[in-house]
Amino acid sequence: MFQMRESETPEDRVVEILSRLSPKSLLRFKCICKCWCTLINSPSFVAKHLSNSLDKKLSSSTCILLNRSQFHIFPDQSWKREVLWSMINLSIDSDVHNLHYDVKPLNIPFSRDDHNPVQIHGYCNGIVCLIEGDNVLLCNPSTREFRLLPNSCLLVPHPEGKFELETTFHGMGFGYDCKANEYKVVQIVENCEYSDDEQTYQHCIAYPYTAEVYTTAANFWKEIKIDISSSTHPYPFSVYLKGFCYWFATDGEECILSFNLGDEIFHRIQLPSKIESGFNFSGLFLYNESITSYCCRYDPSEDSKLFEIWVMDGYGGVKSSWTKLLTVGPFKGIEYPLTLWKCDKLLMVASGRRVTSYNSSTGNFKDLHIPPIMHQITDLQALIYEESLVPIK
Repeated sequence: MFQMRESETPEDRVVEILSRLSPKSLLRFKCICKCWCTLINSPSFVAKHLSNSLDKKLSSSTCILLNRSQFHIFPDQSWKREVLWSMINLSIDSDVHNLHYDVKPLNIPFSRDDHNPVQIHGYCNGIVCLIEGDNVLLCNPSTREFRLLPNSCLLVPHPEGKFELETTFHGMGFGYDCKANEYKVVQIVENCEYSDDEQTYQHCIAYPYTAEVYTTAANFWKEIKIDISSSTHPYPFSVYLKGFCYWFATDGEECILSFNLGDEIFHRIQLPSKIESGFNFSGLFLYNESITSYCCRYDPSEDSKLFEIWVMDGYGGVKSSWTKLLTVGPFKGIEYPLTLWKCDKLLMVASGRRVTSYNSSTGNFKDLHIPPIMHQITDLQALIYEESLVPIK
């Protein structure tokens, strides 16, 4: 129960209670009366609700947003791709280490081609940045709001002949610029042309990357400076933390590429150097206000994988230090981690594209039964999610 302070009015009490409810309930309550609708739509209430959602002390459970695709093949050999989103609430009994979970499907009305995946490329404050085909969208799954972004100023139609510039999307980030008080999308574009009609890697001439930033307030893209080698290859999916976007990248060795949304400058960050032989870093996720990376060593004789989880100390810095958090495995039948949802608990992809939770304290696995029970699952993505009322239109 909330204790009412002496200076607190009944109206303050109503605001405090409402700000702790789910967006689904609040969207219904907007219909009760005009004053509640005005309150729930107000920027101050949206900010208070977001602050409560981000406060991990309010709940013992962790909410995971899971995105995946399933193929349907018809008798005439035609096919379509079904995009499926779910919210998974995970919690643990502190005494007996039992895992409890609740899966709720999200019916997001994507306006999409049946053959294209919907891929998450960034996340911040309840809003996800998506790519579907050639379209870039912002979506708040809690409010089911969409925003289709205008066409890129750097990406051009695919060339039809030789000696023409080919531009390719090569990485996207999304986050909040607290100085400008607005959300931004950053896109990295790879540029090349081919030396003859054989459009293969061997005949590709690489040119410097270009980059552009979209701001929600201005609603257009602008080109910005980018100074990274054309041999650097950032992975498309980014992680946002405290004004920076981060990508796992390779340039002969694994590294992290960061982008400051405030000054719009890219930096290269080294990954841990003190790892054992045979380990290779493979990706990033966000955990407990820290950038987290995992590396893997595969043993072909045992057909098993050993994983290490490393946490970056601080954020944004070029010379960040790292601390090893966990070593788990070796495992047979585990493909890779999706995210770290507690300090000793991993959500992982197992053989057969199953999603399983691993408790490193007990050594126990538990498969998550996510209806419908499906086959041929692809494009699995998971992130720790906080529901919000943040508008995007």
